[in-house]
Amino acid sequence: MTQFGHGQSNPTYKVDCVRGVSSSASPLATYVLRKKPPGKILSSAHAVEREYAVQKALGALSSPRVPVPRMATLCEDASVVGTPFYLMSFARGHIFLQPGLESLPSAAHRAAVYDAMADTLGALHRVDPKEAGLEGFGKPDAYSRRQVERWARQYRESVVTPEPFMTELIDWLRAHVPPSEPSGRIVHGDFRLDNLVFANANGPLGDASGGNAPRDARRAETETGVVAVLDWELATVGAPYSDVAYCCMPYHLPSVDAANPGMASTAYPAFGASIPDGVPSEKAFVRRWARAAGLPNPTEGAGAATRWPFYVAMSLFRGAAILAGVRARAAAGNASAANAHAAGTLVETLATRALSVAGCVPGGVPRAVASGSGMTASPPPAPFGASGLEPSPRAAALLQRLRRFMAEHALPAEAALEAHAASDARWSVSPETERLKALAKRAGLWNLWLPADSRELLKINAPAGAEGALLQGPGLSNLEYAHLAAEMGQSVWASEFFNCSAPDTGNMEVLLRYGTRAQQETWLKPLLLGEIRSCFAMTEPAVASSDATNIASSIVSDEKNPREYVLNGRKWWTSGACDPRCALAIFMGKTAPDGAAPKHKQQSMVLVAMRAPGVRVLRPLTVFGYDDAPHGHAEVTFTDVRVDKQQSVLLGEGRGFEIAQGRLGPGRLHHCMRLIGMGERALRLAARRAADRVAFGKPLAANGNVLQTLGVMRVTLDGARLATLEAARRLDKEGNKTAKGAIAACKVAAPKAALFVIDAAIQLHGGLGVCDDQPLARMFAGARTLRLADGPDEVHLETIAKMELRRAKL
Repeated sequence: MTQFGHGQSNPTYKVDCVRGVSSSASPLATYVLRKKPPGKILSSAHAVEREYAVQKALGALSSPRVPVPRMATLCEDASVVGTPFYLMSFARGHIFLQPGLESLPSAAHRAAVYDAMADTLGALHRVDPKEAGLEGFGKPDAYSRRQVERWARQYRESVVTPEPFMTELIDWLRAHVPPSEPSGRIVHGDFRLDNLVFANANGPLGDASGGNAPRDARRAETETGVVAVLDWELATVGAPYSDVAYCCMPYHLPSVDAANPGMASTAYPAFGASIPDGVPSEKAFVRRWARAAGLPNPTEGAGAATRWPFYVAMSLFRGAAILAGVRARAAAGNASAANAHAAGTLVETLATRALSVAGCVPGGVPRAVASGSGMTASPPPAPFGASGLEPSPRAAALLQRLRRFMAEHALPAEAALEAHAASDARWSVSPETERLKALAKRAGLWNLWLPADSRELLKINAPAGAEGALLQGPGLSNLEYAHLAAEMGQSVWASEFFNCSAPDTGNMEVLLRYGTRAQQETWLKPLLLGEIRSCFAMTEPAVASSDATNIASSIVSDEKNPREYVLNGRKWWTSGACDPRCALAIFMGKTAPDGAAPKHKQQSMVLVAMRAPGVRVLRPLTVFGYDDAPHGHAEVTFTDVRVDKQQSVLLGEGRGFEIAQGRLGPGRLHHCMRLIGMGERALRLAARRAADRVAFGKPLAANGNVLQTLGVMRVTLDGARLATLEAARRLDKEGNKTAKGAIAACKVAAPKAALFVIDAAIQLHGGLGVCDDQPLARMFAGARTLRLADGPDEVHLETIAKMELRRAKL
């Protein structure tokens, strides 16, 4: 007996019957034994008795022919092998595990496999249950509604606390069950490519290596056939559209290289970065199935825009519910597959994708869905209307793509990133980060922060093609980018995926506006391409650095070598200096002693390679216990660090304060919009918690105080959003100096608003809110820091007050 490793449900074994005890003897017969898993299982799951019954009935039919293994015997006596089981014939042939069929030698072979799959599913859906002796096999009416409730119940039985994204998906499905659907047919319930055995494993289809010579398309099609359909555990009488939608899941899942790391090895494989030649489009596959089944095409005609997404979303939901059960069995130690733990991590990936197909991102915000799905939708509306501050058409298109990326990739990646940040390897870069950066580049979501005038400021050559596009970005205004920054701000990790994270964006802006051609070539280009990272060394522990004129670090000419500066100083809160990719520090220090130059002309900025002798990272500083690995906020010493004047100084001696002010304006806005995104996610989590959590016999949402709090959270957040968008608009129209009051106002308003909303969300979550099972604690730590970073509230309020005093004199 040899256990099959593929699959996550009922343990399945190949049984070779031999004479004697020699393991090398040729088997006299080969069977497959399929049994229930051991241990405690859900009452409605793993029904091997039903599998046996439906396959035995279908095998007796002469027309339509549905290929199934021959049933040998059913044993319901658990004392024999520990659980009920059945024996069936072993179907010899080839099983394709990946929907792209990359092992096949030609497009014709791939097309033939998909045609055979569509025709086989169509044949199954032509079966009359009564003629097959299966009239009592299931209830034909209200199939989809019952399916939603069945999987919702199975999911809830598999978890201790339902996850918010699954709760939201269940609510959406319940609200969008089609009022009518073709039903009363046998449905497989798990029909997909890797549950089919194909003939000609060594013929025109080739073996797993794809080494056979290709044959012409006609022979490939005529010689390709399905030998057997496997895994009938979920079969019943129901609606065929659910079967074909489930078979189409690979068209809607994140690609193998774009999904969670475990996606490629789970029960739900997806296409790679692109669909190989020969594999039909989703609509073409469904069209062929409809002809074979003799049923209307669900992707065409009236109602298709809502009907088809429902079935796809329900299929993805069912997959998520099944994987939640796999996760529970893995935790209990009775999962049947070795990769059960990895599969269980994909619950959120599938649920989030289902919400995306349904026209939502987590939180219920409408969005347009993937092309080819049959759905169309307008760009998601803001929580309020604000004429003149809404996204431009160009920004709206980018925002739509960004929302999809966040829902499908960025948010599902948080668990892996948090785990890495808590591991012994946390000061190394997570492979997940680099993978998502590559995805963002391919998605055209790279360097979104680059200002509208970046092409004029770029002194280095931007070659034609992909690299040039990465170097130049979309060239957005501050107002356009503000909307995108808010979307990225939902996750503390996300901005880096798009090369839009601090302090790199501020440092790149400095190099863009003030750097020489050589400085841009050496430092700006690799930063724009995401090959290195950087830090900004300004704040010092010995002085109040909110007043930049206090900076005491020195930049002096070397008496022996006038072409060099010698740097000395102690810096802290140098964010990013701990990152192993950090290659550059922008160092601010004094080039003129007190009294030798005006107060704001004594400081200079120079570029320092982090590997330069004398640069030493002493320690990472923690923020409420978070060390923010691998990024970190470092204390760094610069001891007799030598740099070439011509290559390192920015703009000229005594221009450091001027550069700092130019750097901080847009950067403050970026922080503010990311804070708005944090607040939106916290509010969404709070609303879900209020709806789902029951205390003292009723949901929290039934408590008037909770409702009041949710309302105040929305009003507070929207006020800060409006202030920030207005500051972005004024920065675009009036420039940094004129808009400084508006920027100061939003820099005060946004952190306070985000903190209030996050704190209220933590309160609604109780103990769950302060632990790392939710993102709220980390978000709170980051938001609280931003009341200090880029100038504390007091400095900004003083700026605003002085402006008001001047206005009062007019």
